[in-house]
Amino acid sequence: MARFILKWRYIKANSKRHSTNLVKYIATREGVEKCDESWKHQPATIDQQRLINNLVADFPESVQSFEYQDYTSAPTKKTASDFIGRTIEDNLDLIGKKENYVGYIAMRPRVEKQGAHGLFTQKDSEINLAEIAKTVAEHEGAVWTTVMSLRREDAEKLGYDNAKAWRDLLRGQSNKLAKAMGIPLADLRWYAAFHNEGSHPHIHLVSYSAGKEPYMTEQGLQSFKADFAREIFKQDNLHIYQEQTTYRDELRRTGREKMSAIVREINNGAYDNETVKIMLRNLVQELDNYTGRMVYGYMPKKAKNLIDGVVDELAKDERIAELYNLWYEQRENIVRTYQDSMPQRIPLSQNKEFRAIKNAVIQEALNLLHNNITFEDDVFEEEPITDTEPKTETKRNPWTDPEDMRYQYIRGKSYLDVESEDFDPDEAVRWLELSAEQGFDVAMYRLGKLYLQGDLIEKNVAQALHWLHKADDANNQYAQYLLGKLYLNGTEIKSDFTTAENMFTKAAMQGSHYAKYSLAKMHLKGQVTFKDIAFAIRLLTEAADQGNQWAEYQLGKMYLYGQDVDKNLELAVRYLSSSANKGNPYAQQLLDNYQNNTHGSSATVLASLRLLARLSQIIKEDADKRDKSGRAIDRKLMRIIEQKKAAQGQKMGG
Repeated sequence: MARFILKWRYIKANSKRHSTNLVKYIATREGVEKCDESWKHQPATIDQQRLINNLVADFPESVQSFEYQDYTSAPTKKTASDFIGRTIEDNLDLIGKKENYVGYIAMRPRVEKQGAHGLFTQKDSEINLAEIAKTVAEHEGAVWTTVMSLRREDAEKLGYDNAKAWRDLLRGQSNKLAKAMGIPLADLRWYAAFHNEGSHPHIHLVSYSAGKEPYMTEQGLQSFKADFAREIFKQDNLHIYQEQTTYRDELRRTGREKMSAIVREINNGAYDNETVKIMLRNLVQELDNYTGRMVYGYMPKKAKNLIDGVVDELAKDERIAELYNLWYEQRENIVRTYQDSMPQRIPLSQNKEFRAIKNAVIQEALNLLHNNITFEDDVFEEEPITDTEPKTETKRNPWTDPEDMRYQYIRGKSYLDVESEDFDPDEAVRWLELSAEQGFDVAMYRLGKLYLQGDLIEKNVAQALHWLHKADDANNQYAQYLLGKLYLNGTEIKSDFTTAENMFTKAAMQGSHYAKYSLAKMHLKGQVTFKDIAFAIRLLTEAADQGNQWAEYQLGKMYLYGQDVDKNLELAVRYLSSSANKGNPYAQQLLDNYQNNTHGSSATVLASLRLLARLSQIIKEDADKRDKSGRAIDRKLMRIIEQKKAAQGQKMGG
C-alpha cells in the first residue's frame, strides 16, 4: 500500500534548543555526500553505523522514515548516507536557528526553485527570502515545522514529484491546516519548499499564526494527517485507482450494508439486560439527590461510573461489538496510508467520538425519575413514500417528450441508480432541475433531498432549503414534512419550533400520517405555542387509523399507563397488538410484560432498548459521515477515468 510520512513539531519562541552532536552530524553529512557512487552497494561503514545509532538515540522518531526502512532492509553506504542526511535535514529546526532553517529549506541542493529560491506560499506574489527568514526567526510565538515524504515511485504515480503539485495541495488544504492548529484561516502563515530527493521526494513546511497562538491537539494532528492522506491519494493516480477501486468500493458497500443490517436487527429486536436495568435504577437514585447540571462532564464520580458501566454493558452486545469493529476498520483504512502501526483500540465508553451516548443514558435515567412520556421512534424514523404523479396534464406524451416535466423527472431519476451503467448524479441534477423549473413539485422535493443527504452529490444545505421551500410553495406534503423535521431537529439549520409546527400542520392537512404523528409529539412534548393534549390524542388516533405503527404504539402505551388519558387496557392492547404486528419491538415488549404481569420492569426494559438502538445509530451515523467524503471523491475520479478512456478511444466501463 502506498503511504506518505508526515512529521510535525514546533520550535518554541526564543528557543535555545540544539544538538550537542551538530558539528559531527554536519561534518559526516558532507563527507558522505561526496562518497563515490561505485561504492554505494558496499556495507555501511562502522562510522556510519555508529553515527546512525547516535542519530536514532537523539531523534527516535527518525526510525519512521522511509530512509531508515531502506537502511534496515539493506545497510549499505548509500542507504546509510541517505538516512544520515535526511535525519540531519529533518531536525535542523532542533539544531540551528529558525532563520537558518528557512534559508536552508529554500536554498539547499535539489530544492525545486521558484525563481531565485525554492520557497512558495499561499499566493503567487514575489517572496523575499531574507525578509521571510528574518520574520520567522523573530516571530514571538511557536513556529511549526512539518516534513511530508513519499517514496519516489509513489510520488511519480500520484503526480507529487514536482513543486507545483505540492504547492496546489497545500493551498487547497490551508483551511484544514488552520483548523488543525486551532486558529482562524486569516491568521495562518506558511512557507514551503519541495526537495526532489532521489528516493524520497518531500516537502518542508514552516507555519505559524499571526494572531492567536496555535493549539495543536493529538486529535487535530490525526485529522490533519487523514485529510492530507485522502487528498494525496485521490489525485491523478488513475491507473492504480482503476485497479483498486472495485475492491475498495466492494468493501465499503459491504461494510455499509452490514452496519445497516445490524441497526435494523437492533431496531426490530428485543433487549432485556438485567445489569443495565439495575445500573439505570441506581443512577436514578443518584440523580434524585443531584442538583448540578445534568451533563456527563459535571456529574460526580459515582454517577459517571454508573453511566460508563451502562455504556460498557451495551458494548458487550454482539451486534454493537460488530458495529464498533466495522467503525474502527473504516477509520484504520485511512490511518494505514500515513503510518504502519495502528493506534490502540479503546473501549467504547472511553471513546470521545461517542460521548453523546453518555448524555443519552442520563436522559433515560431522568425519564425514569420523572415518569416522562418517551418516544421510542426518536432514534429512528420511517420515511414516507415520496414519488407521486403530477397533478397537471399535458397534451404531449409525457414519457417520450424531453420537454415534458414528467419525462425530465423520470430521466433524472434514472441517473441516480448506483447499480446502473448510466449512474451519473450530475446528469441527474441537470434533468431534475429542468423538471423542477417547469413547476414539478416532486422534482423540487427530490432535488432538496439530494442536496440535503449529500451522499450522491456534494451536500449543500442552502440549495436543499431552496428547492424544499419551492416544493412547499407548490404544496408538496413530503417537502413540508421534511422541512418540519429539519426545523424541529435543528441539526442542519437553526431550530425553529414555530416553523416546524406550521410545516407539519400543512402536511397533516393533506393527510400525511407522518406529519400528524410528528405534530402530536410536539404537542405532547410542549414544543408548540399552545399545548393541546386533546388535539394531540386526536392526531395520534387519526394517524393510527391510517396504519402508522408509532402512533398506534404511543396510544397503546398512554392507555396502558394512563399518561394524559384515562387508563383503558382494552384500547391499550388493541393499539399495541396492531403496532407489534407491524414489527414494532417496543410494542411487543410492552405486550409481553403486560401478559406476564411485569409492568414494573417495562420502563427500564424500554430504556435499555432505546439506549441500544441509539448507540447503534450513533456508531453508524459517524461511519456514514466519514465515508461520504471518500465516496464523493471516488465518484469524481471514476468520471475522470471514463472521460480519459473515452478520449483515448477505449470502451467505457471496461
